[in-house]
Amino acid sequence: PSLCFALATGVGKTRLMGAFITYLHRVHQMRHFFVLAPNLTIYNKLITDFTPNTSKYVFQGIAEFANNPPEIITGENYESGRGVRDEQYLQRRLFDIGEVHINIFNISKINNETRGGKEPRIKRLSEYIGESYFDYLARLDDLVLLMDESHRYRAQAGLRAINELNPVLGLELTATPQVERGQSSTPFQNVIY
Repeated sequence: PSLCFALATGVGKTRLMGAFITYLHRVHQMRHFFVLAPNLTIYNKLITDFTPNTSKYVFQGIAEFANNPPEIITGENYESGRGVRDEQYLQRRLFDIGEVHINIFNISKINNETRGGKEPRIKRLSEYIGESYFDYLARLDDLVLLMDESHRYRAQAGLRAINELNPVLGLELTATPQVERGQSSTPFQNVIY
């Protein structure tokens, strides 16, 4: 399922993402999140906003994350196996739900068509984890996808890449809940707010 939140620009969509993550972790023990950005500018802003000790840190004042902030995995550091090795270690610990992993990527890192039809690196075999990082993410049973500026992913290739991740829930945030094609626009059917 996917739910869209139609919110005006500048009202705090990134903070709302932080609230979604906090709620889903606290109440439903979700630990794996994938935040998707439409371009490099927003991608870099999201990394900054999810990084502790920055001025716009989205988890400011959240007790669960004060001493154990979420692990941030990005398009630049995922190949090291960051987060995946923690999962293997966690399987040996009893009664510990583990830390939260927030993957932040932009659409061009997962979409074949934006890379000239070549398989993106995230979908290639990683020696550190024994499979592609994309396949690892797609196997997670609690992966929640958060899409910033979600109206930008409605093209066929973008939707296909997103669906291949097999998220248990998609949360879309946009100020423009419609698909523009030529002179016509089609409103999203999953807007709840």
